[in-house]
Amino acid sequence: MRQTFHFTARIIIVSVLFLVLFSYAMFQGGFVSWFLFYSFLPFLIYMTALTFYRLDKWKVTRHLSKRVATAGETVQVEVTIDRRFPFPIYYCVIEEYFPNSLMTEDHNIEKYRYMDEVLLNEESRQVKKIAFPWFKRHISYQYELQRVPRGEHHLKALRVKTGDFFGFIKKEYVYNLDHQFLVFPYQRPVRLTEKAYSFEQGASPSFKLNEKNTTIVSGVREYVPGDRFSWIDWKNTAKSNQMMTKEFEQEKSVDILLVLNAVHCEKASPLSFEGAVEFSASLLEEMHKNSSQLAFMTLGDGKRYFPFQQDYKHKEMINHHLAKIKAIGQTSFAKQLERERSQFPSGIVVLIVSHQLNPQLLESLTRIAQKSKRVVFFYVRPQKQLDFQDRKLIKKLRNNRVVVNVMTEEELTQREFEVNT
Repeated sequence: MRQTFHFTARIIIVSVLFLVLFSYAMFQGGFVSWFLFYSFLPFLIYMTALTFYRLDKWKVTRHLSKRVATAGETVQVEVTIDRRFPFPIYYCVIEEYFPNSLMTEDHNIEKYRYMDEVLLNEESRQVKKIAFPWFKRHISYQYELQRVPRGEHHLKALRVKTGDFFGFIKKEYVYNLDHQFLVFPYQRPVRLTEKAYSFEQGASPSFKLNEKNTTIVSGVREYVPGDRFSWIDWKNTAKSNQMMTKEFEQEKSVDILLVLNAVHCEKASPLSFEGAVEFSASLLEEMHKNSSQLAFMTLGDGKRYFPFQQDYKHKEMINHHLAKIKAIGQTSFAKQLERERSQFPSGIVVLIVSHQLNPQLLESLTRIAQKSKRVVFFYVRPQKQLDFQDRKLIKKLRNNRVVVNVMTEEELTQREFEVNT
């Protein structure tokens, strides 16, 4: 309907111009009036031909330099237009339609310097390219998407506009070109510092999350050069009259569960959740390097659980999930965590990354700490938003055997995460 209206309007414009010039020449007469009419006649013919010329017959393609990127990187885009008939085109404006997901920029660690000022990261992306193809049948141009943010981005449409020399006739067509690319969260090294915490009975020693023990004796064997002196089994050595050493069965690593809070919170800064996602991705990468028995869970708009597996495909599934995840859940994180608490095995280490903290979450974490080997809470929050209530809850958590790491601008702007476990 809209295309029919525009087509009719262009026909009327051309007809009116022709009638005005022809009437002027007929009634005025003389050389000058007819000279103006015949001089303008080629432009009228061109406008008539342009009116009937179809832009939807052009072949428009878009090529992305990469379909998978990391937050903060640059993606190069090339757009090409091919047309069969070399109809003269005076100008051609090509414009990209960008989704809302690309209307921000990711400056890596620099974006966290002003966590409470989210508007600093907004970017009104706009790409318009003007070309003068004339009789060319091939048109191409390139542009760059700089500092792409984390997420799944869809480039769905591209608009082409053209017209005549005087601007009387304007034509445009929107090409639906669906191209998508995925941007993974930016990762940094994580340094895990083992910390001892104290109770009324004394101090509890620290332990390493990726520690592997060799304390279970499975048998004895002959001594091999390089075996430790403490491994010698003197009893069996005396019986067999030859040096025997103990053979150990290597225990599994400490079982660890990492939980990410993906529930929407109006009071929390969007960059707080972004920092939580980046830290979770970095921590998962560090744990995979150390072959820790680590499972991953996100609680937000539904539950996603990834059991421990060391294969590459499983790791890619987690990265894809972290690239697309958004804080859109409505059910409170404390309620969801309390619901899952009964399914947590006893004696595991629970790591929780959250961008919000409230009394309900305090109670849930306290109950988890009673049946777990250790609970480590990572609280991502801007320094200016840490109020008296937050500090009071953090103090209670630490008194209830929960290791708390507060991650503000100071920690998030470092090249390496350093946290206590």
